Order: sequence, then C-alpha cells, then structure tokens
Amino acid sequence: MNNILKRYSLKELKNDIRKYGFNYATKDFIIESFFIILAVLAIAFISHLRYQYILILISISILLIPFIIHAWFKQNYNIKNFSLLSDYLTNIIPTFIQKTKIRFCLGELFDITTGNMKNCIAKAIDYIDKTVDDPALHKNALKIIEDEYQNSRVISVHKLLLNIESSNSINYEDVCANMYEDIERWIKRVFSFQKDLKNRRNKLLALCVISLLLNSAINYMYIGNDYFVGYLDSNMYQISTLLFIVFNLLIITIILTKLHGEWLINDTYYLKDENIKNKYLVYKKGKSKNKILTIIISSFILASSIYFFLKGQIIISLICIFFSIIVLMNKNLRYKKAYKTINKAFAIEFPIWLREISLNLNNYTVLNAIEHSQNSVSYPLRKELRMFIDKVRKDPTSVKAYNEFLEDFDLEDARSSMKVLYALQNISKDNINKQTSNLISRNQDMLDKAESLRNMDSIAGIEMIGYLPIGLLTIQMLISMYSIFIYMMNMLNGAIQL
Repeated sequence: MNNILKRYSLKELKNDIRKYGFNYATKDFIIESFFIILAVLAIAFISHLRYQYILILISISILLIPFIIHAWFKQNYNIKNFSLLSDYLTNIIPTFIQKTKIRFCLGELFDITTGNMKNCIAKAIDYIDKTVDDPALHKNALKIIEDEYQNSRVISVHKLLLNIESSNSINYEDVCANMYEDIERWIKRVFSFQKDLKNRRNKLLALCVISLLLNSAINYMYIGNDYFVGYLDSNMYQISTLLFIVFNLLIITIILTKLHGEWLINDTYYLKDENIKNKYLVYKKGKSKNKILTIIISSFILASSIYFFLKGQIIISLICIFFSIIVLMNKNLRYKKAYKTINKAFAIEFPIWLREISLNLNNYTVLNAIEHSQNSVSYPLRKELRMFIDKVRKDPTSVKAYNEFLEDFDLEDARSSMKVLYALQNISKDNINKQTSNLISRNQDMLDKAESLRNMDSIAGIEMIGYLPIGLLTIQMLISMYSIFIYMMNMLNGAIQL
C-alpha cells in the first residue's frame, strides 16, 4: 500500500525517474498527462459517453497516470541497464587478462563504459585508491557494482577475478575462457528474451486498443441508423461502456507495469525469497495427517450437503460437498503446491550454482568448492547441500551421495551433472580443465532452460490477462445487443400506445 501511495507523490516519481538516468521535470509530467487524458477523452467522445461519465473516466485515468509514466521509464531503464551491463561483462575478462590486476581492469573499463555503470566503476576505483585499512579492499570495492547490478554473472566474474589475483594463479586462461563463453551465451539469450517480451507487450497493448476501437465502430454503426437514435443515451449502455473502457485502461496499466523485464538482469532475487523458504519448510514436514478438528469441520459440511440435498437444493448441496473435500484435502494440496514451487526453484538455481562450482575448480577440489558455495545459495539449496556434505564425509569414496542429491525432485539433468562432479575427483590436474570446460558447456543447456522457465514464470499471469480484452469486448457486445433489444421494445410499446 505504501508503494502505491508513493506513486502519487510527484517528488518521489521524479526522483525514481532520475535514478533511472533520465532528466524529468514537472513540465514533462504535465505534458505527458495531458496527452494521456486527451487520448482517453477521444475514446470517450467516440463512445458517446455523457459528461458525468466522462468526468468519472478522467478521474480514474488521473489515478492511473503515475503508474503508466513510471512503468514506461522503468522499461526504458531496464533496456538501457542491460546494454550497460553487457558492455561491462563483455569487456571485463579480456581487460583483466592483460595484467590480472583488478585496479588496472577497473581503470580501463572506466574509459569504455558510460552512464550509471561508469559512475559505479568510479566509486569502486575511488574506494580502492582512498581506503587503506580494509583487508577485503578489492572485494568491497567490487561489491559497489554488485549492489547496483544484482546479477549472478557479475558476482561470478568478480569472484573469479578475486581468486585469480589473490592466488597469483598462472593457469587461469581456461577458466576465464569458460566464463567469457557463459557471458556471451547469456547476453544472446537475454537479447532474445527482451525481443520476445517487447513483442508480447506490443501485441497485448494493440489488443486493448483494437477492442476499444471495435467497440466504437460497432456503436457508430448503430447511431447511423434512425431506428436507434437515442439508444446511446440509455443508462445500461453508458455504464457498461464506462466499465469497458476503465477495465481496458487497467489492463494496459498492468501490462506496462509488469512486463518491464527487470528479472532478466536482477536474477539473484531467489536468494532472499521468503516464500521459497516457507514452501521448503512445508515440504520438509511431509504429508501430515488431518487433525480431528479438520475432520469434524469437513464432516459437518458434508452433513449439511445431505440436508440441502434432501431439501431439493441440489446446487447448494454440491457446493457443500466441494468445500468439504477442500477442507479435507487442504494439507495435501499445500504439500503438493510446496513441492512444485521448490522443484521449480531448484531447476532455476541449480545451473547457476553449478556454474559457480565449475569456475572454482581451478582453485578448489570438488568437495571444497561445494562447501565454499553454501553461503551464496538460497535457503532450500543450502539445506540440501549440508545434507549432501554430511553424507560425503561419512563415506568420501562412495558415489551414493552424488546420486542421491536432490533425488526427490524432477531434476534428471542435475543428477547427471553431480555424477560428472564425482568423476572429476579422480581426474588428474592436467585433464581437469578440459573436463571442466565440457561441464560448463553442458551446463549451458540447463541455464537456457532455467532462464526460459524464469521468464515464462514471470509473465504467466500477464499472458492470462491478455485474453481479457477479447472477453470484455464480447461481454460489451452482448450487453449492447441486450440494450438495443430493450430500447426497441420500449419504442414499440410507445408506438402501440400512440
């Protein structure tokens, strides 16, 4: 609620837009609001709404304007942000390889980057140059960029750079090449997702506009006929048309607000997602039996259904039976929903985690890399990793722990990858780089599936909303036909009485 009310503060709106890197003044807000209201007025006049309904429509439009303007700039910001981020990630590894020094790398990147990324790099450089008593100097400097761009690949690249510089490693070319390939493939995927997202957004918006225009065109055909003169003045038509336009405006606002594509860049949100943690706790409790009180309530509702059935009220009886089943099956349904949520979360997170492990194999053993990764994953995966590590410590030479990792979930690719990690323990140092490269290449398919899954999950609700304009138009046409029928019957009654 606070976020909603915050949108009605012009000062807050201007501050948000300026944070996105755009110059925005009160004059700009007034001009943009004027054109939005003008477009709404045009639709209202074409639809022949009465003045009192036009005032209601304008009032609702004014309430929606801050959300529309903010969403528009947020979309442009995310597109711009990805461009800045891709420039940074594309250049950071080739630049770092020149001297394997983070300070040198940041200095070179400062000269070739622009906008907000350039400002972040400047802050990181300033922190390195002016801080003298920080044992984690470079790590905290790079964290300035990570806090602004909460992207898993930014974090991975920074960890890689820190490991190479701190260990003075001379065998870093292969792991850098693997990371660079991962970045390049990710950039191509996100470009494709952004293009698809833009097409979906434009199609949905066009659908809303077309439904509004079709409704106006249909009404224009009616008023062109002398028999229907006065039909548009009926209260039923006026109210239904007002609601039709309002709902379409709401749909347009939701589409613009939700299809911003921020999740394509900020892909670390799941690490602190309390919903996923709660679902995992529900899943770990298992399928619990219903309490006596639940059984009593379900039995009472079922008995009520029998009573209503005997009274001949079949519909109410069926409703009671339905609610009785829901009450009885509630815990089982919660468990299944929790399982599906956790399964999807692991499908998204596992490839990201595996990439981190693969990149760390240059400096750690397989088990040490897994142990080192525990603090940088979500709560559910952290708990599963701890159980896995306990099993490995009990029997270090057995493949059993690797085979059983996430065995309760539908993640066949994950189990196959764990077997590869087990095999890597017995490979010589000379061959491990080649095998690690193969593992990273293989992981790209899982990353592609995970990112596609996250993308589809983020827009699933909006896809359903996309069907509403056609549904609303159908309902509006049915109401219009009914209104015309009533109008004609009244006209006929009036003619008979004369």
